[in-house]
Amino acid sequence: MKSTSLLLLALCLFFLVSCLQDDDSDARIPVRYTVIVTDYVSGKAVNKAKVELTNEVQSAQTLMTNSSGTVIFPSEESYVNQIIVTKDGYFPKDTVDVISNADTTLNLILRSISIFLVPTDTASVDSTKK
Repeated sequence: MKSTSLLLLALCLFFLVSCLQDDDSDARIPVRYTVIVTDYVSGKAVNKAKVELTNEVQSAQTLMTNSSGTVIFPSEESYVNQIIVTKDGYFPKDTVDVISNADTTLNLILRSISIFLVPTDTASVDSTKK
């Protein structure tokens, strides 16, 4: 009787541990975004550009680029993120980043995204004439 109870207890524990492992398989790995913004024409960094990161549940964070055109967002546990960059004198630019099949052996995913902003005054310039 005692060995049957122990066997039943062991089976229950095994089932419980299996269920807990299934719940962990859906765990998110944090993603840290570095966004680099440059001028499309000159190739120079764009300082004080507004960079907005919106995740899949529509929660947004907005930061400004530094003098090297870079902004680093704190870790985000979202795998579908929209990035919108705006600055006076430039056409706005947006992109969507989707992370699929994340490597579950990682503790943090690092993403670097380069975005070129086109100055608005280049729209009237005919680049075919020299």
